[in-house]
This record gives sequence, structure tokens and C-alpha cells, in this order.
Amino acid sequence: MKWINEPVASTGYSEQMLALNQNEVKILLPVFERSLKEYQKRLEKLEDIHEGGEMTERQAARMCDLEEITIALEYFIDLAKPIR
Repeated sequence: MKWINEPVASTGYSEQMLALNQNEVKILLPVFERSLKEYQKRLEKLEDIHEGGEMTERQAARMCDLEEITIALEYFIDLAKPIR
């Protein structure tokens, strides 16, 4: 794992990010898969509350946050699966 500078297209700037090698991805993949299942369960509970019409503003905001997290985890897992 190391920090790299990735150029941002058409700007002349670069963005610093963390790079993982294949072995590190293999190690982290099960952790991300477990986390995804946990976040999906939380999201399902909030969706049930939403469908029941009893959702508070705070729960709605939390649901949006959970949706973003699950999308990011799903994307990472899809990228990492060919490495397995």
C-alpha cells in the first residue's frame, strides 16, 4: 500500500490517492464483503420504515448515506473480484 499521485485529466493537476497491490486487495476483499452485507441490512430496515411512512428526517438522511456507502462498496468489490 502506498500513496500515489494520479493526474486529473485536462487540468494539469494531480490527485493523491492510496494504491493497493493485488495481495492487499485479496486480504481486504472479505472485510469489504462483510461490511457490504451489514450496510445492506441497515439500508433494508430504513427502506421498510420509509415504505411504512414513518421515516424521520434524520432516518432519511441516514438512508441516503447508507445508499452511497453500499454503492461504493459494491463498486470496489466488482473491481476486486477478478483479482481473486
